[in-house]
Amino acid sequence: MLEVFETFRDCAFCPEMVVVPPGTFTMGSPESEEFRGAVEGPQHSVTIGAPFAVGVYEVTFAEWDACVQMGGCRYTPADRHWGRERRPVLYVSWEDAQAYVSWLSGLTGQPYRLLSEAEWEYVARAGTATARYWGEDVSELCRYANGAGGGPRARSFRGLRFSRGSGSEPPCNDGYGGTAPVGSFAPNAFGLYDVLGNVSEWTQDCWNDSHSGAPADGSARESGDCDRRVLRGGSWFIGAWFLRSANRSRGLPDSRDMYYGFRLARTLP
Repeated sequence: MLEVFETFRDCAFCPEMVVVPPGTFTMGSPESEEFRGAVEGPQHSVTIGAPFAVGVYEVTFAEWDACVQMGGCRYTPADRHWGRERRPVLYVSWEDAQAYVSWLSGLTGQPYRLLSEAEWEYVARAGTATARYWGEDVSELCRYANGAGGGPRARSFRGLRFSRGSGSEPPCNDGYGGTAPVGSFAPNAFGLYDVLGNVSEWTQDCWNDSHSGAPADGSARESGDCDRRVLRGGSWFIGAWFLRSANRSRGLPDSRDMYYGFRLARTLP
């Protein structure tokens, strides 16, 4: 029996997982939260009733490439010359993530899956109620996340310009103009790395314009606009003020973008 906060791998090339505890939290952001969007409300209580496992890191190129080499994944995404190995895989769609989940589950005999949106916010907050899991001080960003505070490439990428008050101006320099190797920044209280920033993470849920009617048990919403799926966590390209635990976005299930990646969950017996 795995203990809470115990880490494990089901195979040599499987993602490292950590067991997170059950608990109750408030999902969504208060109306007073700076740069909050209406899609982040209403706030509501969610209870995660049982422990489950979640990836310590975002799925990496090395882990994805193993799936390709073993015939489970048929697509080799580009890395933009940022490197592979321990960089998070990018240019993967929700459908690609599901293919990886299916392959890994079949290979190991274990029930891997994507996180529900509620599970994602639960593990991102890791017991906190602040806008970010390190607190309210956005100047601490570069200790914890790879956002749009990186080097010269981030500042000039595709003509990106930071303007005072836009929510995009970098409060610090995180040293990366694209993705960073997973684990380059400090973890949250659950021992998870890069939950905010690096790549946006696909979740299981269909898109809904608010949390109205969301399940109170943390399960995925499989109704609503299922031609869009929920992405969480922002990315290396997102302004620091939008890298918040409650921030939400959406994408087409077959959309492959340089901001998109994913993190795994595994149901425990």
